[in-house]
Amino acid sequence: MNTTADVSRICSDLVKIRSDNPPGFTDEVIAYLQEFLDSIGMKTRTVTRGRRHNLISVHPKGKLLLCGHVDVVPALDDGWTYPPYSGVISDGFVHGRGSTDMKGGCAALLAALRSVMNSGGNPEVDVAFVADEEGKGEFGMEQLVEERILVPCDTIIAEPTPPRSPIIGEKGVLRTKVTFSGKSGHASLHPVIGDSAIIQACRYLEFCQTLHEREWNLDPEIMEAIDTTVQSYQENTELSYEDGYRILSRIMYNPGFIEGGERMNVIAQRCDLSLDMRIPWGCNIDEVLSLMHTAAPAANISVLESSEPTFSRPGWLSQLICTGIHSVYQTSAHPGLSQAGSDARYLRSNGAEVVMYGPGDLSLLHSVNERVPVTMLENCQKVYEYVLNQLP
Repeated sequence: MNTTADVSRICSDLVKIRSDNPPGFTDEVIAYLQEFLDSIGMKTRTVTRGRRHNLISVHPKGKLLLCGHVDVVPALDDGWTYPPYSGVISDGFVHGRGSTDMKGGCAALLAALRSVMNSGGNPEVDVAFVADEEGKGEFGMEQLVEERILVPCDTIIAEPTPPRSPIIGEKGVLRTKVTFSGKSGHASLHPVIGDSAIIQACRYLEFCQTLHEREWNLDPEIMEAIDTTVQSYQENTELSYEDGYRILSRIMYNPGFIEGGERMNVIAQRCDLSLDMRIPWGCNIDEVLSLMHTAAPAANISVLESSEPTFSRPGWLSQLICTGIHSVYQTSAHPGLSQAGSDARYLRSNGAEVVMYGPGDLSLLHSVNERVPVTMLENCQKVYEYVLNQLP
């Protein structure tokens, strides 16, 4: 390992070490991280279950945690300009799976720590590089917190964010399977006779749309963060202000799977609808489930996964990061929100201030030709260095 490599080379090294989830094996990439941290004087230990490896500080100080996940979603070779695990550095980018989500952020953390410590600094921070953020949560941050292996404290998570908007909250997640039961019969009689479970499922999607249209009461601080985020959307995407606002303030729903029917000439007796919902601030999951049951009292609703929306009220950490962003970009920075979920939800469980800030093109998350601009990596490293150098 070249421990003098710059942040782009560290990112490239990490991309080259496969850690697809599934299967979620992170032992090799964690070994790289542990060797790097050991070389700069940070002692860590692994917490393992099979080949799912997590890396945490040996003697945690409990003041500030620097955190990242090291698993990535899989990638097929088709359609990529460079092979997805090549880590090629070209045209001002590091190319490859995980370069944006989120090995680029992990690389920036490593480079910042090395720079500060090589300059004589000794920041009072802990580290946690974890598995299974992209999977089913079989052995990652959720388990480390639940089992008290890792005690939450104020945290920076190096997830990709807009360059001038650290993220202080995220929408909740509700994933369900809704099973409808119909009355079978000969296809030639429908819709006069029979009750198709597939038709029931389709009508339920109309209810989901009415749920999306519903507005919720929002805290003024959350409203301010939504406005900041929507403005960032306008700068970095083609979303209108109205569409960005709806994404953050409304229940979003996606029918990921709809499976039903026995034969084409038989009225469907059963249909399963798998729904992914993103829950905004101002409502809670029990309330949403109650509305779902009321809309289809005869259906069976199984909850596959759920987590409430979370929010860290702006405190010392978000203020320090915003000041660091200003020092690098020479422009103001304001906290925003995320429409998606992350490991932050587990770390906020005890009231810790958790801020996500990291490099990456958000339009390329999980995409073909995922890549991260080298300038983003370098600027993010500078922001982290500012934060580390300002710690008491």
